[in-house]
Amino acid sequence: DRAPKRKGTAATERTERERERDAMMALEAPRKSFAAALGLVALVALLHNAVAKDPVCYDTAPKPRQAGVLNVHLVCHTHDDVGWLKNLDEYFVGSRQDIYKAGVGYIIDSVVQNLQENPDRTFVYVEMAFFSRWWDEASEKQREAARTLVKNKQLTFANGGWCMHDEAAAHFVGMIDQTTRGHRFLMENFGYVPKTGWQLDPFGHSATQAYLLGHDLGFDAMVLGRSDHVDLEKRKLEKGMEMLWSPSVTFGESKTILTQIRPDGNYQPPPCFCFDFEKCKCDPFQDDDNLEDYNVEQRVEEFIEQAILYNNTVLGDDILFLMGSDFQWENAHVWYKNLDKLIHYVNKDPRVNVFYSTPEDYFQAKRNSNITFPRKADDFFPYSDDWHSYWTGYFTSRPTSKHYAYIMTSLLQSARQFEYYQGSSLKDSDALLNLENAVGIVMHHDAITGTERQAVADDYAFRLHRGSVSAVSVINEGLKQVLSRSGEAPVGAIVPAGPEILTRPGSSAHAASPGADFVQCPLLNVSSCAFTEDSSKAGQNFQVAVYNNMAQTRTDHVHVPIGRTSSPPAVFDGELKPVVSQITDLDPSVRSDASQVQDLAFAVVVPPKGVAVYYVMYQNLPQNAVPAQMSKIRQVLANEPVAKISGGDLAMTFDVASGAMTSIENTKIGTSVNSSVGFVVYNSTVDNSDDGQSSGAYIFRPSGTLDVLNRGARGLNLTMVSGPVFSEMRQTFSSWLSLSTRVYEAKAWADLKWRAGPLPIGDGLGKEVSLRISSAVQSGKEFYTDSNGREMLKRKLNYRPTWNLEVSEPVAGNYYPLTAALSVSDESSEMAVVLDRACGGTSLKSGDLEFMVHRRILADDGRGVGEPLNETECGCTNCDCAGLRVAGTTSLVFGTAEESAQARRRAQAIKEAPLVAAFRPVDAMEAVKPLSGIQG
Repeated sequence: DRAPKRKGTAATERTERERERDAMMALEAPRKSFAAALGLVALVALLHNAVAKDPVCYDTAPKPRQAGVLNVHLVCHTHDDVGWLKNLDEYFVGSRQDIYKAGVGYIIDSVVQNLQENPDRTFVYVEMAFFSRWWDEASEKQREAARTLVKNKQLTFANGGWCMHDEAAAHFVGMIDQTTRGHRFLMENFGYVPKTGWQLDPFGHSATQAYLLGHDLGFDAMVLGRSDHVDLEKRKLEKGMEMLWSPSVTFGESKTILTQIRPDGNYQPPPCFCFDFEKCKCDPFQDDDNLEDYNVEQRVEEFIEQAILYNNTVLGDDILFLMGSDFQWENAHVWYKNLDKLIHYVNKDPRVNVFYSTPEDYFQAKRNSNITFPRKADDFFPYSDDWHSYWTGYFTSRPTSKHYAYIMTSLLQSARQFEYYQGSSLKDSDALLNLENAVGIVMHHDAITGTERQAVADDYAFRLHRGSVSAVSVINEGLKQVLSRSGEAPVGAIVPAGPEILTRPGSSAHAASPGADFVQCPLLNVSSCAFTEDSSKAGQNFQVAVYNNMAQTRTDHVHVPIGRTSSPPAVFDGELKPVVSQITDLDPSVRSDASQVQDLAFAVVVPPKGVAVYYVMYQNLPQNAVPAQMSKIRQVLANEPVAKISGGDLAMTFDVASGAMTSIENTKIGTSVNSSVGFVVYNSTVDNSDDGQSSGAYIFRPSGTLDVLNRGARGLNLTMVSGPVFSEMRQTFSSWLSLSTRVYEAKAWADLKWRAGPLPIGDGLGKEVSLRISSAVQSGKEFYTDSNGREMLKRKLNYRPTWNLEVSEPVAGNYYPLTAALSVSDESSEMAVVLDRACGGTSLKSGDLEFMVHRRILADDGRGVGEPLNETECGCTNCDCAGLRVAGTTSLVFGTAEESAQARRRAQAIKEAPLVAAFRPVDAMEAVKPLSGIQG
């Protein structure tokens, strides 16, 4: 079994060589040549035997299953982040080795090559953003080898998405989209459908992942890497690392998935059985007894000891060892050579049967064992790996990046619909390829989480922007085509370009359509649009085409920045009817040149999957024109008893002395509640604490609050804005914190328009800012958070459903991920907020709603990123530059439990699918009825 054999002593070898030399000298020259030739042949044969022997000298086949024998499934894998310390490209090609030694392309090269040397060997791969790129660059020989390996079930795929997506900050649409993209690649190239979920590295696990991206996706089982450190220890003791997981409150046990939590709380090999010499310090299997460090018996015993320890945490006689970790397997030969030896020698022990396996084979063995698994009906949030280390900061980290990903995910859906309207299919067109790739990558658990380095965050933003340029072009050209064909279609219908249009002389799906080109303004959220501002200053009429990618008709509002002019414009709809509009001076905190720009607002009604046209007219106005009305803006006087704004279904009352909101009333149903809205600013814990745990990109650990916001008798200045479209109350809490509470005449909810930053760090402490709504709603300790934009899950303060919580971090330990909404309720009412980006939130007191809007931190939290979360307007992290400013709009809903839930869902649907507004100049108006892409 061991090779090579022991050689003779050095003295004996010298004597033999001397005798051979003397004999050879007495022979004739031909004899010398003949002997030399024989020696060469013998040497070649010896080397050939040694080389040929190496791959086959170890028995790696599994033994027949026997009762009482522990079956150890070795699943070889690599975990390859599609960006974290380096960006996607740098990780793939292996550049920037000074940052991190990793080259994913070489990993796949090496694995594919070495799998072919032994048919028992297996490997599972996960991230299709990398594998598809390897496939594009591979030779036909490599591709054929990969196809054969997949067919032989040596190379398998788990998850199979474009990335391993996050489960806290990712919206379900993005999760589905990136998964679909990866699965499409596998189906088109291998006819392969993944059957196992593989969420090893996300920092907590969601209910949506279990039932939607697990059960409904067709997965038979799922492997999760992390769970709370207390939960983990409890499960080990109870042999509960594997469970039947059914956390959906809607579907219950009808959508259950067999799930394993890794007992090490991660995804590493057993201790010191990593054979990646670049990243591990473990000894290889040394089975040559000529060597001083021969260690087979020691290594075998260590492995069996680890297997027995692992087996004590699960039910049954099968255990799963993951052989690999972050960016490992660049030298697959070293890994497989040592694992071949491991299997060969360990299997000589009758206690175990160890073999190469796949996730599918492992879980099938578990199902065949007729085990009664424990059940779990809640999710895995929040996650902590120590008593003061709650990974709840990343719910909010990099809020502008989270918002950008949110917007780009919706833009992609709109652009796809316009590809359809133009007569092209996703399969036949690559116009959206960059945006599809970017959205898929940004769902990664170190992307949308905000836990990547600043340079990588910049790279993600660049990829989204680059993709958006093509997507916007598709939409703009699609709008031209749809509007130019509106007279040819049934009234109110968008008819996709069919063959008869594509073949018409002078026409094609991508040919220029009549009329000027449309433009879009990506900075409308900060009241900036060069086209509309310049057009208004020049008195140029322009058309506004508004697209709704929802499947329902929606009433919403468009806000258009215009230059300050002496004559206000008039707004008309597509049927040339006048539309009420309102002009408002910008809040000085919005833009540095706010005095030169105004906001034009008007309501729009847009059909499902449809377009509605509006006109902003400065010249050639018809007689029925209704000029836009100027808002009334005034400072609320100190002697006024109260100040009140109202619109739609809601009215808000403010106390003038303090400047604080005091109540909210739903005027439609005649119910009100005492309520206030304000900010709380947490100071970030720094690493000189007793346990050394700081706040950082991952971890939220507050240390008191900032006293500057304790207003005392000073009160807040109140500025009231009123007009025919909306009214609002502006509050300035500090030079870097302001809030406008806005109510519309055509909305059932209010909008809280908040602005935060640059966050001050002069005291040497980071700042973590939350918006808190306090109310008299009698919610007790219960509140509700959404799961990836899907179901609302009940939460309870200082409580975990599956273990007794010892409260060590009373704030951070009660923060939960929010992707869409947070609510509290009692028997008669519900109050909720609907978000425009992912963040963390909680209810620390009955009736309170608290959600974080911004973070600026000066220390690293020690979880690997190695960089403080200090976003600045210069893009640097360790520089003397102002911190990043962040602006957002959160909707506030209040009413009876039933009415409020309906309004919340409606507000959420609108938030998730922002209107697409495009502009082009016109001289005169032309009637265009609203058009819908949904017929019947």
